[in-house]
Amino acid sequence: MPRSGVVCHGDCDGIISAFIYIKHYLMDSWPRNVSMVFTQPWRAQIDARKVGENLSEVVFLDLAVSEEFARYIKQLSGKVGRITIIDHHMSSDEHIRDLSSLPNIKVVWRKSSSCPRLMREVLKPHMNPYEEFLVDVADVCEGGEARSEDAAKVADLIKLSIARNPGDLNYMKHLVEAMLEGKDLLSDPELLSRAKIAKFLLWRLLKIMSERSLEVAATKIVALDLSESRIYAGLLGIAATEFARMSRKDVVLIRREEGKVVVTVRTLNDRAYRICRELAARLKGRFGGHAEAASATLPDMGLGEAMKLVSEVVKSVPREVRGSRVRRTQ
Repeated sequence: MPRSGVVCHGDCDGIISAFIYIKHYLMDSWPRNVSMVFTQPWRAQIDARKVGENLSEVVFLDLAVSEEFARYIKQLSGKVGRITIIDHHMSSDEHIRDLSSLPNIKVVWRKSSSCPRLMREVLKPHMNPYEEFLVDVADVCEGGEARSEDAAKVADLIKLSIARNPGDLNYMKHLVEAMLEGKDLLSDPELLSRAKIAKFLLWRLLKIMSERSLEVAATKIVALDLSESRIYAGLLGIAATEFARMSRKDVVLIRREEGKVVVTVRTLNDRAYRICRELAARLKGRFGGHAEAASATLPDMGLGEAMKLVSEVVKSVPREVRGSRVRRTQ
């Protein structure tokens, strides 16, 4: 039987997307003839190579398309039967049209509350109540309003459990398998244990952010050093979103990692995207994400220099753009 590959974002949204795609389109091949890779958008072109090349189909789910990733996909298109890209990141826009022109690449891209919601609306698979519930969970994970208390609870638990160790790919596969088996995630002991530890670390991080934040142009800016970035890896996006909700301010989180500076932005309108785009343009970095939740990867520098540069950009990017009212995104 021909082999297929699924490459998805290693977050709540991406994992649920993988579950839905496999359940509706690859169950005849699962698990023996399906290679699954979890990654992050900024390194998708690196990790995606693990899926292999002698495949009938490769599916990319919930991964923002950067210039480097688009280049890799083009190269891959000559080595596999067909490629499907399903994504809802705003920053993918400039590369989607070019990829769509290739004969064996199918692209499903537009703004949506989540990637599973986009799949439901465009691909129109016949979903059972369990699958519909997980689409609602994905919406909550991406910052949408919860349609039920259980959806909100499961969303929080999945996000926290992944954040406990964002490099644990076996755990992400465990979640996909649990969903394929229709298990009650609220009763999953591994999920509950990981989420409990992550929640404790999250509140420690929020305390640090509250004590350390500097307000510039109605925006809370926080910097974390390399050691703190390592300790709280995986929780930084969740913490930025929660801190923005608590403070009712736009939030910029700056952190040093090995050989680079990463800036995570959460805002009440499309300012996050515009701030990250401007940072990347000024410093020859990379950026990606959604209108209200984006990030930029910049050349390495001291935190003091990074704070100064980010503050300048925050002051220069207006808080409101006429006609811009957008959904809050996690």
